[in-house]
Amino acid sequence: PGVAYSASSPGHRVFAAGSYTFEWLKALATSVSVVFEAYTNGQASYTFSGDANGDGGTSNDLLYIARDQSEMNFQTFTSGTRTFTPAEQAAAWDAYISQDAYLSEHRGEYAVRGAVFLPMVFRTDLSISQDIFKSIAGRRNSLQFRVDIANFGNLLNSDWGVGQRLVNAQPLTNPSADATGRLQYRMRAVNNELMSKSLETTAGFSDVYSVMFSLRYQF
Repeated sequence: PGVAYSASSPGHRVFAAGSYTFEWLKALATSVSVVFEAYTNGQASYTFSGDANGDGGTSNDLLYIARDQSEMNFQTFTSGTRTFTPAEQAAAWDAYISQDAYLSEHRGEYAVRGAVFLPMVFRTDLSISQDIFKSIAGRRNSLQFRVDIANFGNLLNSDWGVGQRLVNAQPLTNPSADATGRLQYRMRAVNNELMSKSLETTAGFSDVYSVMFSLRYQF
């Protein structure tokens, strides 16, 4: 097998953390902590949905990324009430390649295993705590009220701190040989429409902000 990326490649990650505490009125202490993190949101391989090379293994054959429509060989198919012609699919696939960051850079090549890295996610977590302290019997006692806001950027703007994922890593389906032995296939249809974009927003707990309040007594 050719050299490729590990299936567990972490991609990129950058993080920074900072904290500052200041005391005032000899009985109060305020702390502010910020953690910033940017990380690759995963990876994938572009493959055919089906057995393109006839070896008996399905959904593991890497895509060939056509240079232009002259290298494409689509077959007519019907989805619901829609019938998609080869020309219509070729135009859609050409546009799909152009809008995809990985595919557009590798026209005329086979996709590399594990080389599709998803866009990075940028997150900021914020913590603010307020202490009221007093020395009792020679020991410092304090009552702390704390607010932790995970994904603070998402609280400010719903488009921040949100990840993206592939709509489908297998945009070409039903590979088979035509009458001349040339590989033919179909463009994947979603809701009776040919796929037009690679990415969609994820919708998990980590994509939205959360706030936790806590009260603690230390002695």
